[in-house]
Amino acid sequence: MRTVFVLPVLLAACTDDGSTPSPLVANGHLDPWQMMAPLPVARANHCIASLDNTVFVIGGNTKVGADFVKTDDIHAGTVALDGTVTWRLVGKTPSPVTECSATMVPTADGGLLYILDGLYDNEAHARQVFTAKYHASSDMLEAPAPFATLPQIAISSEAVQRGSSLLLMDTVLPNEGDKTVTLRAPLTQPTPTWSTDDWGIGFRAQAQYAFTDRFAYTIGGYKGDVGNPVTADVFVAPIDTKTGAIGAATPVTPLPKPISFGEAIAVDDFIFVVGGRAQVFGAPGTTDVFTARVQSDGTLSAWTIVNTLPMARTNHELALAGDFLVITGGAVNGPGDTTVMTTRVRFEPVID
Repeated sequence: MRTVFVLPVLLAACTDDGSTPSPLVANGHLDPWQMMAPLPVARANHCIASLDNTVFVIGGNTKVGADFVKTDDIHAGTVALDGTVTWRLVGKTPSPVTECSATMVPTADGGLLYILDGLYDNEAHARQVFTAKYHASSDMLEAPAPFATLPQIAISSEAVQRGSSLLLMDTVLPNEGDKTVTLRAPLTQPTPTWSTDDWGIGFRAQAQYAFTDRFAYTIGGYKGDVGNPVTADVFVAPIDTKTGAIGAATPVTPLPKPISFGEAIAVDDFIFVVGGRAQVFGAPGTTDVFTARVQSDGTLSAWTIVNTLPMARTNHELALAGDFLVITGGAVNGPGDTTVMTTRVRFEPVID
């Protein structure tokens, strides 16, 4: 017999954006995915950030005729208690962009949005980090302003704040260094100096990344060997909770199958890997959703299958908004679309 208690205190919650933890907690399960109000603009290869129950969808591209066209729109979507989403246009990027990375750092009146690198229509914006203040009281996002210049190109990746630093994952081609690295910049410096933490695992492109409060994970991706094979390898590295520095990486439980071009996220003590595809070229997206429990030392339990997607996804984005996971855009096997899906990921704690 089990008794369910709603605990009167906040449980530990590892949110990617550092926002207020939920009194609910992830347990490795997901409710069935729901199809929600579509994005106002079709897109894939965009970036996303979240603040409490709001997601910010930034840039991206879609095929129009024979060409892929980028957008400079930043749309915000508020996720209600039933998982439904309401969209509105809140800002613009410096120029139309795709393959960017983003994260939101909470502030007293909202948050500070960081947009890192990307493929811009205006090439002068390449390798730049822009910040934009979001005022929750007025639901206003200020125009992005220059913050820093990256030491190298770092497109189609993941960013997060940990400790006093901004972290950005990157990979370096085999003929240019053959590395997977974390670029790290102190947020306390007006003009930050970048450090580079080498994972020691070689090139991994279009990998899935996830961050808890103490650990970072590089999941799958494709290697630089002949034919660019997609891998099921998973690596964990500790994060210094004060500085954000990344320690030595070690292998942990591999995925059940090779995955690249998908998305991963850490919620409380669980990592979820959603969608993606098994080949760089010639393979459609999948409906796969896998989860594994994070142990106290950063190792992972066996991966299990949870509620699969109602529609295959690749080149999409995934974020945590309140107690829901939100998927935006992406594709089955082609141009970006307006698809939005949500699922509840946090539930009332269960005590045996």
